[in-house]
Amino acid sequence: MPTEALETTALAARCEDLTRVYRTASGEVRALTGLDAEFTAGHLHAVVGPSGSGKSSLLRLLAGLDRPTDGVLLVEGTRVHDASSRALRRFRRTTVGYLFQRPSDNFMPHLTVREHLDIAGRLSHRPPRIPQEELLSTLGIADRIDHRAAELSGGEQQRAAIAEVLMGGAQIVVADEPTAELDSVSATHVMDTIGALVELGVTFVVATHDRSVMERSDATLVLEHGVRREGPSPPAATLLPARDTRPAGAESWHAEDRGTRWRPPPAGVQLEEQPAALAAANVSKTYVRGDETIHALDGINLTLASGEMVGLVGRSGSGKTTLLNVIAGWERPDVGVVERIDGAGGVPGWDELAVVPQKLGLLEELTVRENVEYPARLTNRLDELRPAIDDLLEGLGIAHLERRYPKETSLGEQQRTAVARAVVLGPRLLLADEPTGHQDAVSADRVMEVFARAASSGTACLIATHNEALVPRLDRALHMSDGHLTDGASAA
Repeated sequence: MPTEALETTALAARCEDLTRVYRTASGEVRALTGLDAEFTAGHLHAVVGPSGSGKSSLLRLLAGLDRPTDGVLLVEGTRVHDASSRALRRFRRTTVGYLFQRPSDNFMPHLTVREHLDIAGRLSHRPPRIPQEELLSTLGIADRIDHRAAELSGGEQQRAAIAEVLMGGAQIVVADEPTAELDSVSATHVMDTIGALVELGVTFVVATHDRSVMERSDATLVLEHGVRREGPSPPAATLLPARDTRPAGAESWHAEDRGTRWRPPPAGVQLEEQPAALAAANVSKTYVRGDETIHALDGINLTLASGEMVGLVGRSGSGKTTLLNVIAGWERPDVGVVERIDGAGGVPGWDELAVVPQKLGLLEELTVRENVEYPARLTNRLDELRPAIDDLLEGLGIAHLERRYPKETSLGEQQRTAVARAVVLGPRLLLADEPTGHQDAVSADRVMEVFARAASSGTACLIATHNEALVPRLDRALHMSDGHLTDGASAA
């Protein structure tokens, strides 16, 4: 039986003079101030703005995960601002589905997709608006229903998470940057799915930096410092090609001029004479999951010179993270050798190898500044490096957050904190996994500028990304696909 769409004139949610203030150990954080907004049922709404603008706070309020400090919030007839705890629990279970920023955070790792859907259906007090068979067909994951989340790609995880909340009877889906960690092809699949569900009457409210999401939305709400901003949307989370800043007549570092940002080589030394910081030979890595064999890395050969900034560009699931983990020593290759020229044996220190992982690994009990200072404290160099730390915090746009704890900042701000911590000692080798995935355009540019400065000081930087817009900022781009590595190509 076909699913009836909601009336397009109906309101799914309405905010009046909405304010959210967080009182924390570090002081007061005003996330939203006097916000007025309406969200039409059966539409796709984009909530956009720079990192830290209040997008995630608004989504948490809409989902009933937080209460507003002041103002009125009505969602599908529920007065969220003054509802009882019992009413809010019922609201969260039956009315709004919330999707976390990281796809894997939406699942319990030991359960299959089918088991997640069964639990969601049992806990709900209303039938799903779309029957399960029709829903799985629309989402394109019917053949993945007996897999666990770790066995799915990022795009499949997002679509399975959408299925889970809709099977719980949700009328509205609130999604926090659902394409941030996905390559362009996977992101398109997710957005096609969302579009199909909107046609069936589901309401989506999506926080995003992604221009393609903004272009496909029915309405856009722009936030800046917790206040609604009228006018055009902010820049998308892509970078303009870097200017060629070579002096007239200067030679490029490379035999091939790729139009990258020019940085002067160390005095009297050409790039070709720079020592190798990393050498990987014939590296392979295979995982066995049930009856499925995954060739994550297949005969990888890679060299990286000191002062070089190289990108691993490829789709989600292409092997980028596995390669970084093997290089970092976090995983062992099945075959092959990885040699880091870090000048010391044993476990490398922060000044030899630094990593910006996707899950960041910030210490929650330390402030933003203390997290950045941590490697300097371990090496008794804090007094020496305080001016450099000040410059890093300022350059990455997080100086005003230095006394806050990570949980008091946005994911994009946490990501920039992890970048600052990684480069603070000027490591010989820096590995960064999707370091601009949760950044707006200005913040992404700040991150790449920090990497460029680190490289100009001799750090070898290996950056995994699915964002082709970063390629003009790199010295080399290596393409990864199905565990294979090729030189000079870009992602599909």
